[in-house]
Amino acid sequence: MAMSRERKVYAAVVLVAGAVLAVDRGFFGVTGASSAHAAEAEIVPLTARTAKPAAQVPTLATRLKQLGSVPRTVDLLEVTLQRTVPVEIAELPAATPVEDSRQQFASTHHLSAIASTGRSANAVINGRAVTVGEVIAGFTLTEVTREGAVFSGPGGLVELHLPPVR
Repeated sequence: MAMSRERKVYAAVVLVAGAVLAVDRGFFGVTGASSAHAAEAEIVPLTARTAKPAAQVPTLATRLKQLGSVPRTVDLLEVTLQRTVPVEIAELPAATPVEDSRQQFASTHHLSAIASTGRSANAVINGRAVTVGEVIAGFTLTEVTREGAVFSGPGGLVELHLPPVR
């Protein structure tokens, strides 16, 4: 029977491993764990030991007895059956209506013109030219469009429109 290439390689590896093992055991001697030569402990007779009494450690059974007996007739749902005290909710007086800061800003500021160049855009608000990024009464001009100017502030966005053409 002819051996395949894989079997030949396998047989060669096994033969090499066996040869290495034979050389190791034959020439170098048996290696491996050796017994330790530790000093033997002295045997001390019981009479030579100190007569110190061991500390008394209570067992688990004695600890449980000290805690007392657990009643077997405990209703586990007793706590959930108790009525809870209703929580009183204090009614606050109705808050006085506060005018929205956006509405107030829109009513006091009027857009009269828009000027736009290639690099920047201006809006004329109450006769004053305002560029994008400037702040008026807590609102920042964020965008200038063909129809108006957009401001952002604490209440949100406000859009001012150009007046209609006459």
